Amino acid sequence: SRIISGTPVVVILIILFYVVFGRFRDISGVLVAVIGFTLTFGSFVYDHMTISVNSVDRGQTEAAYALGYTKNKTFFRIIFPQAMTIFMPSYCGQAVELVKATAVVGYIAVNDLTKMGDIIRGNTYEAFFPLIAVAVIYFIITWIIAELLGILRKKTEPKKRKNKNILKGVVR
Repeated sequence: SRIISGTPVVVILIILFYVVFGRFRDISGVLVAVIGFTLTFGSFVYDHMTISVNSVDRGQTEAAYALGYTKNKTFFRIIFPQAMTIFMPSYCGQAVELVKATAVVGYIAVNDLTKMGDIIRGNTYEAFFPLIAVAVIYFIITWIIAELLGILRKKTEPKKRKNKNILKGVVR
């Protein structure tokens, strides 16, 4: 996890494409990109979720056990919702960064948005409009994703949970 999260995405993509899958001449660059971005994003999620869960006070777990919660119910009803409030802002930011990071997949022979802008620029000898169009499209995509993740973040807010669901599952 540390190796993946400490390596730039473009380096991971190039290693995967030319070294790991180098023997397979017919492998799709898109498949390699999906694997590379999945590894990178999964590493981030694992690291940050671990930090978020560990940041919840140990007393919360002890209090849940004292109320009769099982280990699983303690995690999913007490610890996880609190960890999500810590985790979600960085998750939303990282998801948007992941979309922007896809601009480098042209290094492994994938015709992405940035590569297409370069092709248009090369054919028309006009740099301004293709680059501005690419920037606007990326902005729109990342704005939509940020808005959708903002809705998800609001739904995971523990303060918005209904009172009847808070003590659900408590053994009395």
